[in-house]
Amino acid sequence: MSISLNNLKRRDFLKGSTASATLALAPSLVRAAENQPERMKPNILVVVCDQMVLDAVSAYKQHFTDPAYLCHWSHTPNLDKLVKGGVSFTLSHSQNPVCCPARSCMFTGRYSIETGVIHNNIGIDREVLNLGQWLEAHSDYERVYCGKWHAGGPWNNPTVDGPRKIPGFDTIPSGPDIWGRDMDYGVSSGVEAYLRNYRGDKPFLAVAGFMDPHDICFWSPQLNSGQVRGNNLFKLMDQYPVLPPNKKYDFDEIWKGSINYSDMQWQNYIYDYCRMIERLDCNVGRLLQAVRDRNDDTIIIFTSDHGDGLARHGRVSKWHPYEESVKVPLIVYAPKFGVRSNVIDSEHLVSGADITPTICDYAGIKPPPNCRGRSLRPLLEGHATDWHDSLFIELREVGRVIRSQRYKFVMSYKPAPLKPKRAIEQAYISKASGKPVEFLPGEGFKLERQEQTMLFDMVNDPWEHNNLSSESKYRDIIAQHEQMLASYEQDIIPGHSFTRK
Repeated sequence: MSISLNNLKRRDFLKGSTASATLALAPSLVRAAENQPERMKPNILVVVCDQMVLDAVSAYKQHFTDPAYLCHWSHTPNLDKLVKGGVSFTLSHSQNPVCCPARSCMFTGRYSIETGVIHNNIGIDREVLNLGQWLEAHSDYERVYCGKWHAGGPWNNPTVDGPRKIPGFDTIPSGPDIWGRDMDYGVSSGVEAYLRNYRGDKPFLAVAGFMDPHDICFWSPQLNSGQVRGNNLFKLMDQYPVLPPNKKYDFDEIWKGSINYSDMQWQNYIYDYCRMIERLDCNVGRLLQAVRDRNDDTIIIFTSDHGDGLARHGRVSKWHPYEESVKVPLIVYAPKFGVRSNVIDSEHLVSGADITPTICDYAGIKPPPNCRGRSLRPLLEGHATDWHDSLFIELREVGRVIRSQRYKFVMSYKPAPLKPKRAIEQAYISKASGKPVEFLPGEGFKLERQEQTMLFDMVNDPWEHNNLSSESKYRDIIAQHEQMLASYEQDIIPGHSFTRK
């Protein structure tokens, strides 16, 4: 019989948590898989952290050789085990580098202009089903969620009180407060307990939503007693990270926003961020060990919603079209279900929108209608497949990015003073052109193209020092990416108003 959150008693739930370590080591829990029936559908654990840059995994030192990358300053033994035991992607991207929009894409397989979540704390369109709802309707999977959701609606971390907060998911209690240093321990405890205790006859999808390293958003250069982080207070000497080579840059950009921290402030910022990454790694390690102790077919998918500035282009936080904001880790670990081990894929362009169709593939069902991502399964198992040669990324509500194998093209729209404005979250682009375009004909307001664009050669300029868009020799390249953008916008935009949750 399946164990659901509705009938899982508190004393049963606590079994297997770190607080009950002796029980966790009991043979009946450590070898729980022996009591489970064989099935063709794997259990699936999705681990989503918040604001983690791709290069913060220490196993990537041989790939990211520049000493300014965080893999040289973070120690992540548990994430390293996922990398060495699975497939990870170094061309993995957020579909929209801010929390709610990125997560709405991740859990629907759609773009945020389709889910309606183009900025934080607004609900997913009711007509767009999330992964939990889709599995509930089309599979026998048990579905549980613990921790940060933030994919639609005005709340961050749903509790178990009252009606189901996340459509399609039952909720596991998480830790106190909303800070990574407090909440994440509770998230890893709750999900670990679920993993160790679940012995049902149905497969499960469990999601652990961690906050770390998002707490860096609240970092301040000001400390107590009038001290500031601009001083070498901690005397860390050679433990201070190397500053990125693109901290200072000189090119025209669409969105300005660099911060004037001193070098020491930046070093302290990056140092603190690395410690949050290591705290996250400890919590991930508890889940990894619980999966290993199950000794079954559980698949682990690890990713993040977006990255962080980390002094690159003089920025903090997200919302930017640069690599530090849009590149995120994506690691899939499933040694007992055909996923290759110790493979770092640096060829295929992938994104958060690929997670939902991948899970559906392993669950043996079709993905939701109009799913924009693709199943990663052929890449994970080493099968030959045709793959897309570009990605569509959104940002700042009206910003658009086309990432091809070699280049990154960035543009944006702006309001045109032609009609009374309505709330931008009620509207979306219909097609790309040089003329003003209208959001929702008859309902929205008109936008027009901004003249400023950006183009980066990601092969020869990985730190994005040079905006090439004004150089005449790149006109054909820009025209190709404009055509890609037009194709995406024509294909993906439905013609209906949003119905909020």
